[in-house]
Amino acid sequence: MTLAHETAPTRRAPSNRRVGLVAVIGVVLCFSLGSTLVKRAHTPGVLVAFWRMVTTTIVWNGILWTRGRHIRLANLKQALIPGIFFGLNITCFYAGATHNSVANAELIGSLTPFLVVPIGARFFKEYINVRALFFALVAFGGVAIVLFTAPAKGDASMKGNLLGITAMMLWATYIATTRHFRRDMDVVTFMASITPIAIVTVLPLALINGNMFDVSSTGWRYIALLTVVTGVGAHGLMVFAQKTIPIGTIGIAQVAQPALAAVWSFLIVGETLHGWQLLGMGLVLGGLLSFVLMNQRGPGA
Repeated sequence: MTLAHETAPTRRAPSNRRVGLVAVIGVVLCFSLGSTLVKRAHTPGVLVAFWRMVTTTIVWNGILWTRGRHIRLANLKQALIPGIFFGLNITCFYAGATHNSVANAELIGSLTPFLVVPIGARFFKEYINVRALFFALVAFGGVAIVLFTAPAKGDASMKGNLLGITAMMLWATYIATTRHFRRDMDVVTFMASITPIAIVTVLPLALINGNMFDVSSTGWRYIALLTVVTGVGAHGLMVFAQKTIPIGTIGIAQVAQPALAAVWSFLIVGETLHGWQLLGMGLVLGGLLSFVLMNQRGPGA
């Protein structure tokens, strides 16, 4: 009996990790659609963020209610900091996506591992390979090529780039604070707790924007899609994966995401990339992949 109890966790651990890796793949697929869906909504990014937060709150708390539970004050206190960063990140990213090309928005967001990996090393004792910083420079060079060779008549703009950079930093902070504050809270309870906090965070920005209910039928359809694809799917899988996968490894989601997003933007909104931008994207993806892989090999590699 003692041996059975001792070996069971060992046998389950690889299985749990595989499930976590599948969740990370789901994160990649869902998030890669985000910026394209936002652009198709033809609605100010702040309003898309606010109403998507409202619908997502209803869904997550509805799921919790069907289980005979509800969020408590202690849950809200525990989720306060991640919830604030969550709301600000979504707002900046959506606002940036409506003032930028999908390629620019996604490539800027893909730089998140360069913040998340050092944070994981500093606060969660995850391994970091200093030699991998060379590949970080390669990726940053690729981003510079993509941003500065964007077509003059395209959707890219300095405002969109700055909002994207801000969103990227907020996203890295959200990931780190989620890892720290979530502790033993399950996925549904955590998401049901941070989303109402995010609503309160975004509400002043939505009020400043004005015309909060001035959303077209097309806008509502895409807000509903964003609720399912990113609000429930991507974010739920992200929180679930953090139980078994290091946050540095989860950063690999950012590696494949820009390429997939470019495909979606071509198929759905007709955006294209020219030669220099394709070269820059290749440098970004190659640099990111090398950076993440080198930081997953461990100090003995």
